[in-house]
Amino acid sequence: MDTGLTIDPARCAGTGVCLPILGEHVRLADGIATAADNPVSMEQARAAAACCPNGAISMEEQVPAGSVADTPIVTLGPAGTDAETEARKHSSTVRLVDSFAEAMNAATVGGVRALVAAGYLALDARERAVDSWADQHFAHTGTLRLHRCWESLTKPMCLAVRRDLAPGAPVTTVAAHPATRVFAARYASGARLVPVTAKPLAARAAAHGEVQACIASVDVAARYPQLEVRFEWQPTMVWLLYGKDDIDE
Repeated sequence: MDTGLTIDPARCAGTGVCLPILGEHVRLADGIATAADNPVSMEQARAAAACCPNGAISMEEQVPAGSVADTPIVTLGPAGTDAETEARKHSSTVRLVDSFAEAMNAATVGGVRALVAAGYLALDARERAVDSWADQHFAHTGTLRLHRCWESLTKPMCLAVRRDLAPGAPVTTVAAHPATRVFAARYASGARLVPVTAKPLAARAAAHGEVQACIASVDVAARYPQLEVRFEWQPTMVWLLYGKDDIDE
C-alpha cells in the first residue's frame, strides 16, 4: 500500500537521518527536508517516521484518484472521531452513529458500508467487555462480507489535562475509549479510567470537569481552552470495511 508523506518544517531539524530510508522521496535543502510529490511504501514511511528525532514526518494512506465512492459509509461518531476521518477518505457520503454495532446493523439493510476499527471494544460501568469487533464480526457472518482491511495512521493523539490541575500534581482520573486505555496506563499511570464510547467524548468530559485528563485527538483537545496537551503521539489503527454482497466494488 502506498502512502503520502508530510514533513512539518517547524519540527524538521535537518538531521538527514530519513534520507537513507526515503531516497528519492525526500530532498534536503537549506537544512529542511521536503517530501517529493510521489508515493512511498507504507514500510518506508513508517520507518522514516520512527527514526525522525523530532517527529516531523507523518504519513497517510493514498486513495487512488476516482476511488472515493458514492456508496455511503456508516461509522462511529460524534464528529471528530478517527473513524469519521478515515471514512471520508473512502466515500463522499459519511453517516455517523453512536456505536460500531449500530454501524454494522445499518449495513445489513444494504446500500451502505460499515467502517469498524479492529480495536473496537465496549465496556459496561464495571469495565466488563460487553461488545467487541470480534463479536460483531461473528454476529454478522453470513449477512455481511469483509470488503477491505487496511492499516493507517490515526490522527495525532494526546494526553490532555485540565489547566487548573496544579503543576506536577498526579492525574487521578482520565477519560478514554476502551481501545485507547493502554495509553491511559502509559501516560497517566495509576489514574482511574473513566470509559467513554469515543475520543471526542473523552475531551468533552475533561473540559467539563468530569475528569482531570483524557486520551483524545490533538485537534479535538485544542477546541477546549480548559485543556492543555501534556504528551503527544501518533499510532496506527487497523480498519475493516463491511457490506452486503449487493454493493458494487
